[in-house]
Amino acid sequence: MDWRRVVFILIVALTMAGTLWFAYHFASQESLNDYIGDEVWYVPASRNVLHILGVNVTYRHNGTYGINVIFSNDSDKFKYLSTADAVAAFSGVRLRIEYYNFPGVYYEIPEGKYEDFLRKLSTQLPEGSYYTVPGFRYPDKENIQNYLNTEHPFLGKDIIMLSMALLGDKPIYWRLPGIIEFALIELIVVLATYRISKSYLASLIALAFVVADPTLQATSIAAMLDIHVAFFVALFVLALAYESDVGSAIAIGLAGATKLSGAFGWPVLLFRVLRKEDSFLRFFSIVVIIPGLVFLIPEVTIIKAIGFVPWLEQFLGSFKWHLSYKGPNPNTSPFWQWFVNYRAFPFHFNPNVFASTDPVLLLGMVILILAMPWLYRRKPGILAPFMVFWSTIGFFALQYALGGKTQFSFYATILVPPAAVVMGTALNELLRWEAFRDSLGFYWEKLKKFRVIISGRFSQKQEVNP
Repeated sequence: MDWRRVVFILIVALTMAGTLWFAYHFASQESLNDYIGDEVWYVPASRNVLHILGVNVTYRHNGTYGINVIFSNDSDKFKYLSTADAVAAFSGVRLRIEYYNFPGVYYEIPEGKYEDFLRKLSTQLPEGSYYTVPGFRYPDKENIQNYLNTEHPFLGKDIIMLSMALLGDKPIYWRLPGIIEFALIELIVVLATYRISKSYLASLIALAFVVADPTLQATSIAAMLDIHVAFFVALFVLALAYESDVGSAIAIGLAGATKLSGAFGWPVLLFRVLRKEDSFLRFFSIVVIIPGLVFLIPEVTIIKAIGFVPWLEQFLGSFKWHLSYKGPNPNTSPFWQWFVNYRAFPFHFNPNVFASTDPVLLLGMVILILAMPWLYRRKPGILAPFMVFWSTIGFFALQYALGGKTQFSFYATILVPPAAVVMGTALNELLRWEAFRDSLGFYWEKLKKFRVIISGRFSQKQEVNP
């Protein structure tokens, strides 16, 4: 039995288990039983699409069901809110929250009275004056009851929707896929690093960068898109490490289907296939057809909800949105500031959840530019994740130059998997194990000499003072 492999597997498994345990317990605490960060956009959009598709979700809390009563307009709210309140009061409502930025109200109704509440509401309010959306309360944002987040591709919301539909409309369930993906990113990075380096030590160094990364830690407990993008980018890096062109094409399609920035590593696939493919059909299939089809499949939910033409119009219009300035924001952090963690994006205060970046990891990628030719000769596979990192940075720079100057620190989440793979492999090569082994031997010899000197002096004292 190879004891080193056993220890290595044990360390990785315990790290993943610890990640799952800590992130789950942190994300499920009562003080975070509400929207944090940009969950205020992605979760309502997911709930709204499910409602349009006829899928009702549930929020159970202390023996009650949550339900949102949405009025058709402000006039209907003014006319019928008191009636809805009376029906809710008769049903023993436990919690009432009125929305002020859109015409609606939220109730938590005891489970035994819930169906009766819905029935009475339908008899007391005119048809067409309201509709109900079961589940968690909405954030009080203007027009949030109609928001679908079509400015971003839909796979990230599909994942949130699936979790909500299967488990329930509750903050911890929105976040559970990201928590699981954080642990899986650790495994994927370890596998990719080992494939490139053939070194347990390099893989554990890469693992340490992932586990300790504050950006991953923050985004994994927020039901946003960035942790999902990072997961698929990690899969892309893994497929590149295993030199799987089809796997790379699928992974980059999934990453782009979650958020357009996930496709920023696509040129790496393009140049890799361009170098070795003689068949134009296979080349075109790998770099265009497969990623394109994989990108489109997760869009089926939003296409079914609003129709193909509206989806296409809004998707094409989103490029203008991405390349526009969104106005002043105290938390804006352009891509070059990520390297020094200049302005971390706050998701929540007390407990504090900030999307901080890791300057050691990101600045290390800058320094490694100087060593990459030497590293490439020793470990050729290191070049692919290195170029994924810098291709992504290049596209963020292009976005900024074209007008998309509203960037935030959590955008850097997708940089972590390729950077961790590169840093693990590079540090294992640049900081040779022999240096540690020889240094430990040096310290051991000095310690033995020190012990001899001390024991000799102690013996002399014993002879002088019998």
